[in-house]
Amino acid sequence: MTIDPRQARTSAALRAALVRLLADRPLAAVSVAELCREAGVHRTTFYKHAAGVDEFAVAMLTEEIDTIAAIEGDVRTEADAARVYHAVTRRLLEWLAGQRELYRALLESSARGALRSALSDVLRRRAHTALQQLADAGISGAPRSARDRDEAAAFIAGGLVGAMDVWIREDDVDAAAAEARIFRLMPEWWPGVH
Repeated sequence: MTIDPRQARTSAALRAALVRLLADRPLAAVSVAELCREAGVHRTTFYKHAAGVDEFAVAMLTEEIDTIAAIEGDVRTEADAARVYHAVTRRLLEWLAGQRELYRALLESSARGALRSALSDVLRRRAHTALQQLADAGISGAPRSARDRDEAAAFIAGGLVGAMDVWIREDDVDAAAAEARIFRLMPEWWPGVH
């Protein structure tokens, strides 16, 4: 799928404007009109992207998380899986450290529930992909049935969102230490836990 360069520029301008505006006010104080003025975007163009500032911010951040959380690399053995899943987790946490203020603004706004739900959906889908890879590779302990994978994916995603929520609220930016703590919380059969 090709992305329209104009839409990409508009989204980038809106995102940069939102970050600037959130530097000195809460999300609830940012209006669509103000965001559009700051971004140099017409309001009708904005409404092609979202119904409001909260919705735009949530969609923008979850799209970025979805891209960052993509599993890259072959998973044929437990060692492969551990390497790949550690890399994805570290990449996600490093990115979050750089986006901490924006996430804090959303988590402290009325968009908190929408953000947590959207993140959970994205991470559940990514966890489901990982669990399918583990099952296909015959990794010991990995859930075999579709129902078990669905439940495990929901459990893992919920835990990740909760851990991210706690970490984002702190000033700690040590992604490696956060990654290690998260892996200690994962089920014992998850690759790289040992």
